[in-house]
Amino acid sequence: MKISIIIPVYNVEGYLAECLNSVVNQTYRNIEIIIVNDGSTDNSFSIIQQYQLQDERIKIINQENQGLSAARNAGIKKVSGEYIWFVDSDDYIAIDACEKIVEKLKQNNYDLLVVGRFRFGKDYKECDKISWGVDEIKFGEKYLLEAVSHGIFTASACNKIVRTTLLEQHNIYFERGILYEDLYFTFKCLLHSEYIAMLEQPFYFYRQNRNESIINTIKERDKDVLRTVVLIEDYATLIAPKLINEYHFKVLIYSWVANAVCFKYPQKQPCNKNANKIVQDIIRDKRYNKYVRYFAYSKNIEFKWKLSAWLSLNCYPLFILFIYSYFNLKRIFK
Repeated sequence: MKISIIIPVYNVEGYLAECLNSVVNQTYRNIEIIIVNDGSTDNSFSIIQQYQLQDERIKIINQENQGLSAARNAGIKKVSGEYIWFVDSDDYIAIDACEKIVEKLKQNNYDLLVVGRFRFGKDYKECDKISWGVDEIKFGEKYLLEAVSHGIFTASACNKIVRTTLLEQHNIYFERGILYEDLYFTFKCLLHSEYIAMLEQPFYFYRQNRNESIINTIKERDKDVLRTVVLIEDYATLIAPKLINEYHFKVLIYSWVANAVCFKYPQKQPCNKNANKIVQDIIRDKRYNKYVRYFAYSKNIEFKWKLSAWLSLNCYPLFILFIYSYFNLKRIFK
């Protein structure tokens, strides 16, 4: 069984060697390594070339800068392995990851495997929980709702290993031209997956909040979360229409947008006018606002969702204060 590892690269010369070392030194050798240089202007491309000279499994795609989605899509079109794993070039993987992953994949004809993810930063370490006492489940839609209900769903494509034919049969690629592309990609994969497996071990190491990362900047493009909501709703309506009315589908949409932007800015930039305008524009958006109102005014809603939604609609300054205090106290007492 061959695993195709796709690594998009853009100006990460300070992190690239750690990433590539973790991949080329895997204890399981039957892998191909597809590195997509997405128009890097630093020394990233020369580093990639040096690694290719030492490892014939490395294939390089060199293209003008087109963004993460386009880079990953270029890699998908070149794979020859039975399964695909996306690894970001500022992250790394455990040295025995592919060996353990293949052992699991050989147990059944899984469409998708979710592996543990270890998030780390300068003063931050946390391991994501990705299962609830089971290590496999039938039907991706059921996995999605169960994972959300247990508060352990991750949108990231990087801790998902996907069967190549699943992507081919359903023409699944990353949506180009938007931020937050992972959720829509993962959502499509899950809706078409019949057998899902989970490996709790943290095989993927995610470098969180590096200073130059786009998640640390205030940007108008954060409103792309709204486009993602539209894409997901429209795809669910086409493939699994009953899903739209599920409570935990609503939790997924509300909490994902909130954590991606609406909770992020009050934590980091509570007094920034531009940041607050972006958050308010998202909350007021017609397609997303119905979720905010659902959690603000429906009965039997979990208190934290109800309070945050109600404050965002009725007393925005208190919403900012609540989010800022809640997450900072949570960090202090963790």
